[in-house]
Amino acid sequence: MVAMRIAVATSDGRSVCDHLARSSSFVVFEVEGGRVAGRSVRERGSDACGNHRTFVGILAECDAVLCGGIGQGAVDSLLAGGIRPLVLRERLSIEDALAKYLAGQLATSDERVCLCGPTHTHAEET
Repeated sequence: MVAMRIAVATSDGRSVCDHLARSSSFVVFEVEGGRVAGRSVRERGSDACGNHRTFVGILAECDAVLCGGIGQGAVDSLLAGGIRPLVLRERLSIEDALAKYLAGQLATSDERVCLCGPTHTHAEET
């Protein structure tokens, strides 16, 4: 039985993507007893900013997703699907982000920034 699934947004397979909607895939870690019990990759097929509702389907059964940036629309869709979005405060490799998360040492931000336009934040979208 898998205790939790943690997804990490990536575009290069090595580092956490700067923006969830620009990720090309998600590395999903199955964690049991604080240890990684399995790893899989879920492809998005594109790194273009797209329909945020599709993230919920791609990340089905995940408890959380780690990313470097996210817009409020994606946050709302993920939370409605029971997936907790976590925005990192620093650039990290996938493995370092997961290790810090599991150790309770991952520095996160509540800032909601969409990187799809020049200095564009959710507050400016309304």
